[in-house]
Amino acid sequence: MTNTSQLRPPAFAPMAELSRALRTGETSSVELTQECLRRIAAHDAGFKSFLAVYKEEALAAAALADQELRAGHDRGPLHGIPVALKDLVDIQGKPTTAGSPLLLANIAQEDAAIVQRIAEVGGVIVGKTHLVQFALGAWGTNAHMDTPRNPAGRATDTLVAGGSSSGSAVAVAARLVPWAIGSDTGGSVRVPAAFCGIVGFKPTIDALPRGGVYPLSDTLDSLGLFASSVQDARLCFEALAGAPRATPDARRRIGVLEAEELVPLAPAVARCHAQSLKRLEQAGFSLVPLRLPAPLAAFREATNAIMIAEGAWVNDRFLDDPDAPIDPSVRPRLIAARATTVAQYLEAQATASRWQQAFAGEMDRLGLGAVAMPVTAMTAPRIEDVDHDVAPVHFTRPVNLLALCGIALPAGQDEDERPIGLQLVGRAGDDHALLAVASAVVAALAWSPASSQEFCSA
Repeated sequence: MTNTSQLRPPAFAPMAELSRALRTGETSSVELTQECLRRIAAHDAGFKSFLAVYKEEALAAAALADQELRAGHDRGPLHGIPVALKDLVDIQGKPTTAGSPLLLANIAQEDAAIVQRIAEVGGVIVGKTHLVQFALGAWGTNAHMDTPRNPAGRATDTLVAGGSSSGSAVAVAARLVPWAIGSDTGGSVRVPAAFCGIVGFKPTIDALPRGGVYPLSDTLDSLGLFASSVQDARLCFEALAGAPRATPDARRRIGVLEAEELVPLAPAVARCHAQSLKRLEQAGFSLVPLRLPAPLAAFREATNAIMIAEGAWVNDRFLDDPDAPIDPSVRPRLIAARATTVAQYLEAQATASRWQQAFAGEMDRLGLGAVAMPVTAMTAPRIEDVDHDVAPVHFTRPVNLLALCGIALPAGQDEDERPIGLQLVGRAGDDHALLAVASAVVAALAWSPASSQEFCSA
């Protein structure tokens, strides 16, 4: 095998580069996996992203990947590359806790469909990551199982990572693994991606299979993924969901929200968003005013009537015991959801259907390739400053209710070096096209930490 000293550490290299290096012999899956395990052992006591690390199983899977690649059995670009899974995903013989000590004995009887698919493409699962209890929360805190620490921001900060897929986002942002699986019901991939300064892709519902994944809301849940770049996210999604039949067209007409819908933005986020849109116009994108089927604030009631009611149904067996270890930010929401009537639930579903049709019609009428909007109205707060009565999902929850796909992209930083994200939203089923637009948008923005003052300063 050739000297690997010139190859960057695995989690820092683009995944296409890792894939190439595995095939040229510059590195091996065992070496990549060992490096990830070494970094987890060295750094994760501070980041708290991993709930469980499967060292022996990961090294065995890596050795098999190396053997297959040497024998010419190439499973594709993810073959031999390490990955982490949010602990909602069943792995046979392992507990699936859904972030709750109440489920420590919940041993999976078989692999989830996404685990089977990762095995089919040769991915190496190194462990499971922390999350908000029952995946019900967007800040990323967990009072009983541990709260991951955001690696972004100044060294003196202890910032929330965003949730509910907090551990998966931190594992990628801290360069412990090249990519990770999360889930998104109202922003649970895109919010932590924005807070941590990485890419978070929420595909259309069921674009990635959900069988064997502990649910929050069957209506709104999507499996999604975290990566360091759009190129990496695209590589992962195409490997798992299948490549597009034809090269998707990166349509350069972008919908933008009306000014009154951007009122909640923190000053640095507002400046960064305006600068991002200006850059897109300078790069030849056409920005087209778009009116959503309802004001953003109106999406809260319909979303909660579906999401929290379905989450309460899933977890109802735990709610009558006042001593059960349920996060104080989670229990009241589930108990309150018991009061949701059938009529309210059905009306919310009917409202969602009407709005989905209206949004699709407006996208078609305007000829849009995507809609650009903020991911969150603020940057990540310190863990001790979190207000659990307010959720940072004002701009993300409509994407789930409208059954769309969405992606969070790094777009800048505030004066405290806290990341700011830009969200792109695409039509239902247009996942590949959205990723193509995202690639073009990232090239147009050309943002880097060195350019953050231009994007976010007054």
